[in-house]
Amino acid sequence: LIHNRLELQNKRVLILGAGGAVRGVMLSILDAGVRELVLANRTYEKAKLLAELFNDDRITAVKFDELSGKPFDLIINGTSASLSGTLPPIPSAVIDCHTVAYDMVYGAEPTAFMKWATELGAKAIDGLGMLVEQAAESFQIWRGVRPDTGPVLLSLREKISQK
Repeated sequence: LIHNRLELQNKRVLILGAGGAVRGVMLSILDAGVRELVLANRTYEKAKLLAELFNDDRITAVKFDELSGKPFDLIINGTSASLSGTLPPIPSAVIDCHTVAYDMVYGAEPTAFMKWATELGAKAIDGLGMLVEQAAESFQIWRGVRPDTGPVLLSLREKISQK
């Protein structure tokens, strides 16, 4: 759902993690026309299995310590690191001021991943929008009506910031 706000055609995307949440967004990202999708995970085998599941030449699986090269256009943190206030072990060479850093976790405070990205000049976004859009999709399936998510997102942001 992030690609509704970002143009991903011919972009380089790095996804951190290889669990169910990552699997859930991969098809949408591939369908958006990315040029390259790198899956980085601490366990290479898990990333490789996920990459093979999609059978797409644009996907590469690596371990975190194998990340190098020029910065990505989009980095998605799909690890559980943010839940414990830690940062996935990735080098700063993968990010610059043109990178969008998206953390699937959301809360009142920016995550360690989002703080790291912002310090390196990137734009950081949390996963609250994804949660709201998933709820809207479910509502449409069950009720046949798609709610306007803008006011819902604003209201939730306001409530979270008050905590």
